Amino acid sequence: MAEIEISEKKSVSKIIIIVLLSLILLLTATILFFVVFDKQADNIFSIFKSESGEFTAPLEEFVVNLKPEGNVRHYIKVSLALMFTDEDDSKIIETNMSKIRDTIISTLRAKTYNDIVNDNQTLNLKTELIESINKSLNESIVEGVYITDVIIQ
Repeated sequence: MAEIEISEKKSVSKIIIIVLLSLILLLTATILFFVVFDKQADNIFSIFKSESGEFTAPLEEFVVNLKPEGNVRHYIKVSLALMFTDEDDSKIIETNMSKIRDTIISTLRAKTYNDIVNDNQTLNLKTELIESINKSLNESIVEGVYITDVIIQ
């Protein structure tokens, strides 16, 4: 009876080892794929393509001081994604990322807490961001701005 328990324990531990080795092999193969083929940002943007032909370019997080109201100071921490419909525009967005970030920061710094806090004003902010980004790019590329994370204090 003791021999059966030892045999079962050995077979279970072999199965666990095989599963773990398989997972490690799969993870290694995935990492090697991205390293060897050196995926460029425009290829990464294509991952975010939706059924409707829209593409999104996620941006790094912004932490910006808002325009002060009296003696009260506020700041906003926000993550954004830009929506565009032409796959070729991903290259333009990638090469102008510094200009786009500067435009967004300037637009946010000009806003007060009350300019951002409710939903209607958030829609106005999105529209203003779209217009100012497209103006800085000298062409209408960005068709939407998605707020993916926001904290206002």
